[in-house]
Amino acid sequence: MPIWLIEVFGSGDLDRTFVVILTMTAPVWVAMIAFPQASVVRFLAQPFLVPPLYCVVLMMLLWKSHQAAILPDPYAPISYESARDFSRHPISFLALFCNLQILNLTVGTLIYQKSMRSGMRAPVELLLCWFIGAVALIPFALRLLVRKKSLT
Repeated sequence: MPIWLIEVFGSGDLDRTFVVILTMTAPVWVAMIAFPQASVVRFLAQPFLVPPLYCVVLMMLLWKSHQAAILPDPYAPISYESARDFSRHPISFLALFCNLQILNLTVGTLIYQKSMRSGMRAPVELLLCWFIGAVALIPFALRLLVRKKSLT
């Protein structure tokens, strides 16, 4: 299906889906940053508990796209151009963006768990992870080293 056709007739749905993907992890981030000592946050903010739940959204997006046959050909020759073309497709972009949100949340829950075990809070690192991803591991690791805490 041509991209322009999807964007013309599905722009409202694409916008809503983007906003849902963008905000779906927000409650977990806010809880880890604002209420790190809450027992429910400590229980739920596990890297192998919450992020896999969000994978259901990604799987639904991919399944619906597969059913509607609107994803580009995944067996195209492997090259930069084919990867760029794949990511330019609106549905592919939403799937990649959803995957990015899930990966950032996984790294964030790892930072949260390590900071709780080390007896410190990491709101700045969690905010960085929420918005720019794994780059937040650098200031977090430096902070652990300055405090003479173990990196493992």
